[in-house]
Amino acid sequence: MDTDSLNCTSNIGSSHNWTCFIVHYETDATPTASTFADTSTNATALAILANLSRAKFDDFDTAVDAYDGTRTVGLDPAYQLRYGLVGTVLLSVAYTLVFIVGLLGNFAVVIVVKKSTMMRSPTNRFIVNLAYADLLVNFLCLPFTLIGNLYPAWILGVFFCKTVSYLQGVSVSASVNTLMAISIERCVAISFPISGTITTRQYRVIVTIIWTIALGINLPWLFVFTLKPIGIPGSIAQICTELWPSPASESWYFLFANLFLCYLGPLIVISVCYVIIWKNVAYRKLPRDLIISRKSEVYNRSKVKVVKMIFVVIVTFIISWLPLYAIFCFVKFGGDLVYDESVQTLILGVLPVAQWLGAANSCINPILYAFMNRKFRAGFWHLFRTCCAGEDDDWVLPTTVIRSDEARDQVLRRIRSEKHYVRNGNHLHHHATINNGQKPVQC
Repeated sequence: MDTDSLNCTSNIGSSHNWTCFIVHYETDATPTASTFADTSTNATALAILANLSRAKFDDFDTAVDAYDGTRTVGLDPAYQLRYGLVGTVLLSVAYTLVFIVGLLGNFAVVIVVKKSTMMRSPTNRFIVNLAYADLLVNFLCLPFTLIGNLYPAWILGVFFCKTVSYLQGVSVSASVNTLMAISIERCVAISFPISGTITTRQYRVIVTIIWTIALGINLPWLFVFTLKPIGIPGSIAQICTELWPSPASESWYFLFANLFLCYLGPLIVISVCYVIIWKNVAYRKLPRDLIISRKSEVYNRSKVKVVKMIFVVIVTFIISWLPLYAIFCFVKFGGDLVYDESVQTLILGVLPVAQWLGAANSCINPILYAFMNRKFRAGFWHLFRTCCAGEDDDWVLPTTVIRSDEARDQVLRRIRSEKHYVRNGNHLHHHATINNGQKPVQC
């Protein structure tokens, strides 16, 4: 008997039209609750709903179990809870926890840097921009992804279908581009100590470029996202999905704008930057009179801590999003294997965890700063005491931190001076200056 094949597509922030399953049903059969329950015969409907939304860019279509006939007859199955009461409670608690921690943590990062001029280094300014992007992820991705996990249908209308999907992509793109900018800034600052420090104006230009790129590469989502019937016989529900002019345009956009610009490209740049940073830190030679000084140890420890903190932040970002990207790539390019029932069941079970892991990245960065950076740790502690105990709002860095920074800066000035004289052919005169405290004689 002839059947109709319908593509069910995803909702909530989907940046790709994840066509990974087909709905088959008899054209002369009347869909009922019992037909949804019986999936073992060709005469019944195989209604595989898609709404496996993701926090990062978008959602994609994958197999959802057929309606089992155990829920209340007469209710549209597209508007019923997908994972039951227990699953709904667990997902709600998990997403709420990430939302609260991300909200408090990222706001704390912004406040700590804004309240102290000593914290306004180029790296910390980029960290503030990262916190802003993570806050957007917090507000735009977490609530809507949770709704998409709980209900198969999109219930928020066409306006939110377009704008939420677009802004989700913008926030994540800005976040990953900021991580890439942090790596480049650190690499340049360590490789070129004299000229590598960026100015406030340069920082503003870079941040403007970051957000312009994020806003630009996601513009197609404002036009391709729309509401579409969910494809279940007897259901009037709709899903938020993409309608591209052709499958080729959809695939190329995914490969270039999402996979390359927001994951593989930044990963390559970040990796190269950290290899260069490691080589500079590992093989840099200090002036001879400072090698035996404790100041050299302070300097080396400081640099290693900065590199270590940012490196862990980036690695955490990679690990957070890798499971979700792996699932998307498999669904997009897995071929007929995607339609296997056991594979669909596996994806259905793993995807909510992968989505939560990606969204949780928005609350991880402040935790990493608190544990790995003494300045942020001191700032967080002062902010906590100010809010909870009503103490004086004036914040001064601990003496040990100030002394450590002064020692590091003194060594850094010596290294810069050393490089300046070596570059101008005055290396011997510079050593005479170190030993005798006199100005070098120019040749």
